[in-house]
Parts: sequence; structure tokens; C-alpha cells
Amino acid sequence: MRDKKGRTASVLRSVGGMTLLLVIVTGCAPVPVGTAASSCAVKEIVLGNSDLRPGGEIQLSVDWMTARCEDTGGTNRPAEDIDVTITPMESSESRHLGTIQSAAGPHFTAAGTFPLPDDIPAGDGILTVTSTTEEGAVAELPITLAAE
Repeated sequence: MRDKKGRTASVLRSVGGMTLLLVIVTGCAPVPVGTAASSCAVKEIVLGNSDLRPGGEIQLSVDWMTARCEDTGGTNRPAEDIDVTITPMESSESRHLGTIQSAAGPHFTAAGTFPLPDDIPAGDGILTVTSTTEEGAVAELPITLAAE
């Protein structure tokens, strides 16, 4: 609910003898491509055509992999030396899948296809994409590796 000046409003309401405070939170406005405000955007791993099993491969991309958060001003620079790892829940031992040299393009996208080790255990795990430079941009995604 917004007031006449467009500010988000709070609403108090009594329901069944209880008072509820309803706060309506509005989403962020679209962020123009390449602006400083987009550098701290949530980094989401998107899987492409992947074969998620031991000996298979994983294809991924992540937008907004920048060297540092520039929301207060400054010019975005692509993250470099981006490590791709997977950590199976069964062993909790992180396995390095490969490195992406640098993010590229107008959305600072890190992308690649990586082989999955033959001896990686099937089951749940966490896929992690991390820049090792400056602030270390990070994205994580829960995945499930199928049995062979």
C-alpha cells in the first residue's frame, strides 16, 4: 500500500484478537545494464545442458560476476580467476572442477562447461562459483548428482 507520495505504508489490523503488522515491501526497480547498481545483484547460477552424474559434465553461467561491489559509484570490472567447485554432502570435501579466466559481456557473465569426476559421489551437493580476486564474488546452487 502506498501513500499519496508513493512511500510504502504499514497497516495495522486486528484479526481474531491479535494485532498484525503488515509491511508491504516493494521490489527493486529494474537495474540498467552495466550500471554500478547492478554489480551487487544476487548472483544466480543457471545450468545449461548438463549431465549431472559422475563422469558427466556441468554447463553453467552466472551474471554480475564483478571484481567488487560498485553500488556506491565506480565502474564495474569483470571478476577474474573464477573457480568452479562442487561439494558433495556425503563427503563435504570440495572438488575443483575448473577455472573461468574472466567474466565477460554487458552482464559480466562467467560461463563454462566442466567435466564431473568419475569418482564423485552421487547425491546432493553444492555447486559454487567464486572469484578469487578482490571482494571474491560468490554464487552457490544446491544440485543433485544422479547415480551412474
